[in-house]
Amino acid sequence: MGEELNKLSRTELEELCLKQNILIERDDPFNNAKIYLPNIEKINKMIREFDFLVDGSSRGKAVNEISKIERFLFDNENNTDIKSKFLATYYSNASMYIEHHRSLLEDKRSENWKYLFVNYFKLEDIYNYFNKNSSASTFFEKYNIYNDMVDLTYNVKLMEYLRSQVALEIPVDDDKDQPAKIEESNLKMVILHELGVIDMLKKQIADNTMPNLAKFLTILCDEDPSNWRDILKKLKNLNLQNDKDLLTELNLNKAHEIMSVFGIEFEKE
Repeated sequence: MGEELNKLSRTELEELCLKQNILIERDDPFNNAKIYLPNIEKINKMIREFDFLVDGSSRGKAVNEISKIERFLFDNENNTDIKSKFLATYYSNASMYIEHHRSLLEDKRSENWKYLFVNYFKLEDIYNYFNKNSSASTFFEKYNIYNDMVDLTYNVKLMEYLRSQVALEIPVDDDKDQPAKIEESNLKMVILHELGVIDMLKKQIADNTMPNLAKFLTILCDEDPSNWRDILKKLKNLNLQNDKDLLTELNLNKAHEIMSVFGIEFEKE
């Protein structure tokens, strides 16, 4: 298929893509000509498969690496200094990797990801995807964007685990009554949800409920006021069990752990 496509002109390839609804035709009012745009509804299938494979591959890598870390921590259970240095090295490496690929991470988390995603592939690549004879994993694994995204997502998952471990390994200060500050806005919202505060506020805010709730929580959580729309999106995805839902097992465990320090206990269902 690849060799055959190489023999096609750009126009012939576009015609093939139009027939399969991979491209849609639009009029360019400025140049009085036809333009061809990716059909995002069609591309969404490609993105869903891409995301599913990235998540699966990165999760497998993270689970294996976390198992190695857990074994090391267990073997050195009584040596706080060795454990701290070990975790610090992992934390530093993951943090630097994420920071180095910050632009890709921001692209992936942006609302424009579906449009940015298309730019990582040539038109013939996209055509080949919808006419492939092999598996999707075989198709994607030869592209840098796939391997970069697997490594990035792996490091993000690893960092979530390391944050919880580093918090556990931090030496206790002499002032044991001084509470630690919660920096993560997502974790603050999970705690408020688990305490029933968010549901209570929904009932009490009668007008323009969700936007006003988002604005109130933005101020309450000491966030930048301009970020209230981000808080609104997070509220709308609470309990939907999708990839934007804050109520992940990791976040819930961290929230319950923090609350238990203050004597707030939750019965396991």
